[in-house]
Amino acid sequence: MERQYSLTDEEVSKFEADGFIGPFDSGMPPHEIEALRGFFEDVMSRQPDHPLYGRFSVRDYHLANPQLLSLFTRPEIVDRLVAIAGEDLTLWRSKLFYKRAGEGDLGWHQDWGFFNGEEIGNDKPSLLPTSTTDYWDLAVWTALEDMNYDNGPLQFVRGTHKRRYPIEMVPMPKSAFFADPFVNVNDPAEIVELAKRSRLVLDVDTSRLFDGIDTSTLTIEGTKKIVQDELSRLRAAITLPFECDPSDIVTVLPKAGQFVIFTERTMHGSLANTTTRNRAAINCRVTTTDTLIYPGRLRGDFIDGSNVNIAKHKCILISGRDLNGQNVYGEITPQSLTAAPPSSDFTYAAHGAD
Repeated sequence: MERQYSLTDEEVSKFEADGFIGPFDSGMPPHEIEALRGFFEDVMSRQPDHPLYGRFSVRDYHLANPQLLSLFTRPEIVDRLVAIAGEDLTLWRSKLFYKRAGEGDLGWHQDWGFFNGEEIGNDKPSLLPTSTTDYWDLAVWTALEDMNYDNGPLQFVRGTHKRRYPIEMVPMPKSAFFADPFVNVNDPAEIVELAKRSRLVLDVDTSRLFDGIDTSTLTIEGTKKIVQDELSRLRAAITLPFECDPSDIVTVLPKAGQFVIFTERTMHGSLANTTTRNRAAINCRVTTTDTLIYPGRLRGDFIDGSNVNIAKHKCILISGRDLNGQNVYGEITPQSLTAAPPSSDFTYAAHGAD
């Protein structure tokens, strides 16, 4: 099958050498990209429960927002993924990366393919591949606005996907994935309320953090200390210092609607957002269809490594055939690609913002 947007041999070789490639144009009209940005700005400002997961989450809105599903299934994206990973591909996950105004950088990290929740101290694989020798799991990171050096752009270190770098489990506030939950929050009562609603730190249950404490007497410093002390009891991953040639560090500056493809084994992170505007980007993760997705599901365990109940989760076949037979699929229909996006009732929770 001839694919209009397939990578050239030179581009495939560059991807294999660097671990990432792009940016490329998604082909989605600018007004639709702006509509997606507006949708997610609304989600982050109001933080409703996710329509699939029954709690706040920034994941998998492609299963609830047809416009986002349309973006991820465009031939400009799919054709290039096929050139790297082969014909048989499934879209299994997406995530909003929302870096608030004033939010700091996100440290270097690799995701070695299994998405086991190590960012919050878990070890519960979401993927069980038949082989890890090829590019069996890829990420597509799409900018929802023009990126520049000041608003938290994505960075890579060329060639680092060829080996796994050492990590260490440390107190969560010191981990590579941790984002300051107190950015622009200076009211003790607001921190307490966010904690009670488990909106303070994404995927961490803080609902009972202030039980038995007279919160009316807390200062802002005292409130933050209670949170920090509790989070410090949890363990999460940090990448140990490593050497690299400075010339191998690449800052990617896509325009709104452009995307980058990378293997998440490539060392990546993001700079601080020093602007007064929140920054939004969205990614999707695509794996080969022989991969078992959420293997715990077959044992009746529907809680993944990020403490999300994935009982209603579905995969989307975006190319070729299903080679596994045990994954749960939803269908792409004209209705799913054209229906109006759901309204949102969503607040903000801290999370690592690539």
